[in-house]
Amino acid sequence: ARGRVHPVEPVMIRVLDLFSGIGGISLGLESTGGFETIAFCEQDAFCRLVLEKHWPEVPTFTDVRELRCSPGDADMIVGGFPCQDISVAGKGAGIDGERSGLWREMFRLVRECRPKWVLAENVGALRTRGADRVLADLEAEGYACWPLVVGAWAVGAPHKRERVWIIARRGDGGLADAGCERRAGGGVSGDVACASRTAE
Repeated sequence: ARGRVHPVEPVMIRVLDLFSGIGGISLGLESTGGFETIAFCEQDAFCRLVLEKHWPEVPTFTDVRELRCSPGDADMIVGGFPCQDISVAGKGAGIDGERSGLWREMFRLVRECRPKWVLAENVGALRTRGADRVLADLEAEGYACWPLVVGAWAVGAPHKRERVWIIARRGDGGLADAGCERRAGGGVSGDVACASRTAE
């Protein structure tokens, strides 16, 4: 019997992008065609203007400490949390420093949202100044983690500029467990939804 094969609409992984900067991680993910950024969180006013220009329909929140998330709101949380206390150029306070300690807020949102995937990024010095903490936190919540180091040289840049990437996946229940189906209602909420997104 003859039949017609109907194309299957690709599943989009919904991304909550923290410490967004000008959206580099989301740009990379979305370029693959399988990811959709549903919200940004960035405190720098200039960076928020850049995000508004390139993602005018995506809300931007300003303070990760005020951001709240519920289970099912996002399939993936990504973030290059602040590196100042981790970097060898800093004072060496490590992941418990005032700025790099914002990892706690990213992890809090992971615990609240329970996304299937987490992607954390930081400088190469994270290997000795906090990677064990990030891995232990995620593993305690049921995530399997894959840390790797990628340098700028790997994409042809003329400098080393190593970055640690930690990819984490929760559970093993397939797409349904991954939260990849669309859900009615819900959503990420925060202190300032940048519908107006004006510079401060």
